[in-house]
Amino acid sequence: EPQLVQLLTPEGERVEHPDYSIDLSADELRGLYRDMVLTRRFDAEATALQRQGELGLWASLLGQEAAQIGSGRALRDDDYVFPTYREHGVAWCRGVDPTNLLGMFRGVNHGGWDPTTNNFHLYTIVIGSQTLHATGYAMGVAKDGADSAVVAY
Repeated sequence: EPQLVQLLTPEGERVEHPDYSIDLSADELRGLYRDMVLTRRFDAEATALQRQGELGLWASLLGQEAAQIGSGRALRDDDYVFPTYREHGVAWCRGVDPTNLLGMFRGVNHGGWDPTTNNFHLYTIVIGSQTLHATGYAMGVAKDGADSAVVAY
């Protein structure tokens, strides 16, 4: 039976674990926090635009900032991401211009970024359909013998 691994207390304090040590400098921690704050601010502005009718749709990432920034920052340049429609934090970490996200949800472009430039696929509105694309891409990566991760959100 798998053992429970707990890295945070219910109060949010870090629990030391020998298999999961964190070796981040103060600057790296500040960078993670900065990305979370910027992503939350962008999300709040986009939510306001959607409520004003400027965006046809906006899926907020509120409450997911740490999961997205943490996983997005952990990816290597050669790893490939297949998002759903709310991975704005991961898009930020992959270098996708936030105005391209807004353009897509406003209906003025089809994404506005080249998926191969940032290894970040276009958003998928239909829940779960990105897993098929990710699976096929991962099979190709394995067949090529590459050491890249393929992540589906």
